[in-house]
This record gives sequence, C-alpha cells and structure tokens, in this order.
Amino acid sequence: MTVAVGYIRAGRDRIEQDPDLRVREAITLVFARFAEMQSIRQVHLSLRLERIMLPSVTYNQGEERSLVWKLPVYNTIHHILANPIYAGAYAFGRTGSRTTIENGRKRIVRGFRKERADWDVLILDHHGGYLSWAEFERNQRLIADNASCMGTKARGALRKGELILAGLLRCGHCGRKLHVAYSGSDGNIGRYHCRGAMINHGTAPCISFGSLRVDQTVGAEVVRLLQPLGVEAALHAISTRAIEVDAKRRQIELSLEQARYEARRMLSSDIRN
Repeated sequence: MTVAVGYIRAGRDRIEQDPDLRVREAITLVFARFAEMQSIRQVHLSLRLERIMLPSVTYNQGEERSLVWKLPVYNTIHHILANPIYAGAYAFGRTGSRTTIENGRKRIVRGFRKERADWDVLILDHHGGYLSWAEFERNQRLIADNASCMGTKARGALRKGELILAGLLRCGHCGRKLHVAYSGSDGNIGRYHCRGAMINHGTAPCISFGSLRVDQTVGAEVVRLLQPLGVEAALHAISTRAIEVDAKRRQIELSLEQARYEARRMLSSDIRN
C-alpha cells in the first residue's frame, strides 16, 4: 500500500509525517500559498515561477520507496490540496465505477469521484495532519467554487468582455445566472439578460437591462469602500511578499543542507571502501 508524499509508514497500521524537515515544509508551503492565493492555478504558477520544487514519491522494481524533487505540475498541487490524508483523515473508496450503455453495448467507467457521503470509509483524526479538517473542507468548497464548469454550483468567474458583473448576477425571478450580450458597431455595448424562461418554456426572457448604469454604480461603490483600505492593503502586500521570500529562502537552505548531507555520506562511504 502506497503512502502519500509528506508521510511515512510507522508500523503496520500507522502513518506519521515525514521526519525530513524539507519535505514537511514543502507540503506546508502548498497549503499556505493556497490560503493566500485561493487558486490552484495561481499556486502552481507561483511555485513554477520561483523555481520551488516539491517532493514526489517513486518506487523501483523492488517496491523500494524514494523521493525525487521536481518542479510541480498542476495535478500535483490539486492532489495535495484535495487529498484528505493531509487533514489527518483516513479515507477509502473515494472513487468507484459505473456502467453505461453506449450504442447498445455495456461500458464500464472507472475512477469517477464519489460524493463524500458515498465514501466507503472516512476516519477523522486518524493521524497528524498538515491542516485541520475544517480548513480542508473550506479548501474543497473554494476549489469547487472556482471550477466554473460546475454550473450552478459555482459562483462564476469573469468571462471575456468589459462588464464587471459578468458571471456574478442571477435572475430575481428564476434564480438562474444572467447572460451577457454585446452589441454596437464595436461590440462594446453590453446587456445583462436571463434566458431561462425562453429556453425552458419558449416565453420572453425574465429580465433584460443595459450594463452601463449598473456597472458604473457598483464600480463607484467598490472604489468608495476600498479606498480607505489602500494603505493597509499595500502594507499587507509588502508583508506577504516578505513571507514568500522567507519561505523560498528556507526551501533553498534546506535543499543545500540536504545536498551537503548527501555529499558527506558519499565521501564517508568512499573512505570506508
């Protein structure tokens, strides 16, 4: 049975955090960056941009476990953030298979993710975690909220165009998201409208209104509310950047320390031989 990176097996039925400080701090950094940036993509891009490597588990033919350090891919970040093991939980049966009929033939689809209520086993506080279960659940809600492909479950992200409320408004009659349409010779005159009734019942749209006055009103209110926070936001940005620099420096220091250790070990081995 494999163990996620950041953990080692400690007996037959127990796991514990990896004793390697560099490994632990690298995993912790991923969660810290996500808490700050609230986007898997932004965490991935920041680590790649700063050339910060993450540990990865490999197994040889004899099933001997070893770690390699490499620049992360998107799926690595997603796996760390979405795996309940890092919240101290033991989970089993998170994926399953289902059967569909296509062109008169049975087709088995494997590996689809189950809802949490359908997991076979979930034991909280099973081992030491890198974050609390409450923090893990909050992260999962944020990840789902960011996934615009989830339809009505997602809050909605800004799409192409200048309308500042695109993807954020809902119809007061039917509750569906408002769509955006552009017109004019330059295609820069926007309108918000609901197509729910038209699509589902063939009737006229629920509502339709121009974007100019709404966007100007909301934009002015946002500026009014945020203006007093400008200095505080700037100071916070400076503090956050300093923390990021310290974290990057720490990873480099641990990498150098590990390299020196490996060099001393190899030198000692050569002397003995």
